[in-house]
Amino acid sequence: MSQKPSGPVVKLVALEDYRALARLSMSPAVFDYIDGAACDELTTRANRRDLDRVALLPLCMRDVSALELAMAVLGHTFRFPVGFSPTAFHRLVHRDGEVATARAARALDIPMIVSSMSSISLEVIARESGNDNLWLQAYLFKDRELTTDLIRRAECAGFKAIVVTLGCPVPGKRDRNLRNGFRLPDGISAANFARRDLANSNNPISSVAVDIDPSVTWRDLAWLCETTRLPVIAKGVINPLDVAPALELKLSGIMVSNHGGRQLDTTVSTISVLPEIVRAVAGRVPVFVDSGFRRGTDVFKALAAGADGVFVGRPVMWALAVGGEAGVVGAMNLLVEELRVAMLLAGCASAADARREAAHLLRWR
Repeated sequence: MSQKPSGPVVKLVALEDYRALARLSMSPAVFDYIDGAACDELTTRANRRDLDRVALLPLCMRDVSALELAMAVLGHTFRFPVGFSPTAFHRLVHRDGEVATARAARALDIPMIVSSMSSISLEVIARESGNDNLWLQAYLFKDRELTTDLIRRAECAGFKAIVVTLGCPVPGKRDRNLRNGFRLPDGISAANFARRDLANSNNPISSVAVDIDPSVTWRDLAWLCETTRLPVIAKGVINPLDVAPALELKLSGIMVSNHGGRQLDTTVSTISVLPEIVRAVAGRVPVFVDSGFRRGTDVFKALAAGADGVFVGRPVMWALAVGGEAGVVGAMNLLVEELRVAMLLAGCASAADARREAAHLLRWR
């Protein structure tokens, strides 16, 4: 659980400042669980390295007096083209957990993808946050009845979409967790499922009485799409070859993601492959992206490269640890203000402007 921060005062002017302050407010093992990634964490570093290697060539003398930041997807117009990626166990860092995060998303009018491994049940999150535009992240479990039950619960609770995580038949190897012998503290668990007595410091999701099915294929995703009346988004597409079979299922969106580098290490960064995925999708469904986005210029680069929205994960946890709901709102407002400034200085009044001028705006080094 979060503790009162001690040590030097950190002035919050960028998302990384929230990380520094969050580190002071929690145990090293909890911080490493949130901050860590798979094996040598090369993918996590590549996400940042490649975003930094995309240089901007701003355009001059463009009318940017009427800036348009809204994101219209899935029949709803959100205020900003950013959202929250699914992250588990928010009560690790704040007593109000996912309820506080969902309230922040409601206040900001941006989408939040609630992890199926949330530390508060999906029904309680929806009811107590008052957020009526939540999306639920789900896996295809070996027990299809558990999968069906989770989807039905989301539908009844008023969730607006199902985000299915692909490409994770097993958890990635997390060296930091193994070194720390990490275990969830007493009183914190995946509230949507029963617990089982199985200690696995690599990934605490192993303590949940569900098993992800390593045999799943596109046929199984087709089954899930037929099972729900909600829009389905596929999260974890990183290879352009997977776009065609995904689109054949008439999905409502694709999220380019390497899961923040927490699964397979040495995979490509999301920004490096985003243009290929966007070309393959060819405007047929919205394309979202996550993994490593920390600055407004990062978001701007992704929008110019064709993304409809950019989602962040770890920064939400940092901000929640620092200040609960208000901390998350403050952190996202910083990110959005940086995006606003980036668009103005780059000479783009909208994401559409940025996409149209992408060949002239972005230099891939």
